[in-house]
Order: sequence, then structure tokens, then C-alpha cells
Amino acid sequence: MLSKPPEDIQLTPFERWVEAEGLQVITKHTVFDLLTEPLEPWERTGCNAALLDLTQYPSDRAWINNQGTTRYIIEIPPGGTVKVERHMYEEIFYVVDGRGATAVWYDGSPRLTFEWKEGSAFAIPLNTWHEIYNGSGTETARLYAATNMPTPINLYANDEFVFNCANTFPDRFDADDEMFFTGQSVRLGDRLSKSNFIPSVLHLALDDYNHRGPGTNMYVLMAGGRFVCHVSEFPVGSYKKGHGFDARGATTGGVSRTGLTAENSYLFLSGEGYDLQWRTGQKPGPEIEPMRYDFKKNSLMTNGHGGHQHFNASGEPARYLVLRYGNTSFGSPTQPTERGDREDSGQIQYKDEDPRIRALFEEECAKRGVKCEMEPI
Repeated sequence: MLSKPPEDIQLTPFERWVEAEGLQVITKHTVFDLLTEPLEPWERTGCNAALLDLTQYPSDRAWINNQGTTRYIIEIPPGGTVKVERHMYEEIFYVVDGRGATAVWYDGSPRLTFEWKEGSAFAIPLNTWHEIYNGSGTETARLYAATNMPTPINLYANDEFVFNCANTFPDRFDADDEMFFTGQSVRLGDRLSKSNFIPSVLHLALDDYNHRGPGTNMYVLMAGGRFVCHVSEFPVGSYKKGHGFDARGATTGGVSRTGLTAENSYLFLSGEGYDLQWRTGQKPGPEIEPMRYDFKKNSLMTNGHGGHQHFNASGEPARYLVLRYGNTSFGSPTQPTERGDREDSGQIQYKDEDPRIRALFEEECAKRGVKCEMEPI
């Protein structure tokens, strides 16, 4: 759905900026395929693009529902580039399709250039000059980006500061470090590493993590930023425990006009299945009907504002990517290795779930000729 600014509300600084940019806004719960979503010209970048305002409950009192973090798709024409820019917000890209290269530098510093392809992920260090090139002269390249762009725009309401500040951040980017974008990874602990460039997210090594059911997991800190690359995978014919039902999770919903709220969305890289989601304050039960959202490769969906549960009814592992806040050095929630007790409070164990959930999953597996690999309850 293409959203236009309502005439009877006062726009936030970020909404005014988006309107002035002429940037297309798509407000929906799920983008079923990032490859086929229609895009419109975005003059600042010289490419076609769309801002993705993913929400479970679109507000009739807001144009853009997410006012702290956001996402967008951008398509670089054959032989083209995303115009050179720098900005006082963080940005992580995932390559949905195509191949190319990115150059990153500070004024007076060497340029560091690295090549990427479908499945790669890379971070733009804060306020560095950067230019993103399509490496093909005949095919487009389509990238998905997650960013906290709305936050500084809403806080300062000053484009000159956000896009033309001369400050550098040497703790986040060292232009003399030729290894910065080589794809090397440094292990920091269980399910925690750091890397500024991931050559293939689909082949990123993950650690066992069965707290939410069978599966593996990894958090990757990128370019010293608050945003992290969170990758999870669960096996063929399996599903995760329902989670996000505690009061803490339920209070993240709604529209904040302060410009400081954050949202999470999942990009599925493999597998096929569906999510079940419940409204804020609801828990699964015979009298409650959840909302169902199907996914496949390149589907992007919000996790909603209440409880949710992921189901892989396909014959291959389901891996998904979440680009979001999560760097603990900025005072984010506890380290991944310490999250178990906190997550238990908002999680429903298999033995306690509504029996209809398992029955539906077995039915969906049978439709696809896939064996349900879940242990009997």
C-alpha cells in the first residue's frame, strides 16, 4: 500500500523530510517478496527505492508509524551507483540480488573498497562518505537496508547537521585498516561475533541455541554501531516456541511521536512456512484466533507488537536475518548468553501451548510432503 501524508495531522520532522524527498512510503505488515516490490525514483540516491513502514496496526493518526528506526529497498540501475553521501545515522545493507562494490572513506583518508554479491551484508560506519556501485552493466542490483535514520532527523530537525556534519568516529572506522572490509570475523563469545562485512549471510556459521526450540543463532556486531546483524535458523519440519507475550514485549507497540521508538522485522533467507501472531495482551487459547502470515525466501515481516511464533513447514532449514539494535556496549539488553531467564518470562513451552498450534503445523507439513520433526508433546 502506498501511503500519503494525511492532511489533518502535524507531521514529525522525519515525516516532513520524507515528504520533501519524494520518497515512496509502503505501509504494510509483510513484504512477501523484496525482489518484486514496486519502487519509485528517489532523487537523492539516483535510484528507485521505497521506505518500508512495517507495522501490525497502521495508525490513522500517523503517516509513518515507525519513528525511531526504519527500512527501505533500493535498486541500483545497470552500471549505476547510489550517489555519494554521508550521514549521522547507522545503516546495514543486505544484498537481495545482484553484485557490486562499495567505497568508504573520510575526507583526506584512503578509500576502502570491497565487493559484494547476493547474500552479502555490510555496515556503513557512522558518518563516512560512501558510494555503492552496481557491478553489472546489464542487470539491476537490489539491496535491503535497515537504519535508525528517523532518530537524528527527529531529534535535530536539521538536514545540514544530519547530512553534512564533518565529525569523524575513529573508534568505528579506521581508513588505514586494509582488513576492515575483508570479511574477517572475530569471535567474542557464544553466539556473538563482530565483522564489518559478511560475504554470505546464508553460509554464516551459527552456534547451537535451543532455548526457543531446535535451532542455531548468531549476533554479529558491525562497524562499532548500535545496529547488529542477528541471524537464526531452525531445521526442516520444526517451529519455534511462542514468545513475546510478557508485558515488556507488549509495550513496544503503538505509534510514538517522540521519534525514539524501534521496531524489528525478519527477512527470511531460506525455507517456507508461516508466522502466527497475537495482538498485544493476548495469549494463545481456544477462544483466541491468531493472525497468520506466510513467508518464503525474501519475505520481510514485522514481528508485531505482541506474541509471535515461527513455523518452517518446508524441506530445507529456515534461516532469517534481523537487522536491529543489539550492541550491548551501548547499554542494550543483556548479552545473548545471558538472555535465557529473561526470555522465559515471555515464552510458552511446547507442553503448554494451544493444541491447535501443533495440529495446524502437522497439517501444513503434510500438504508439502514434509515430515514433522517435532518431538511428541
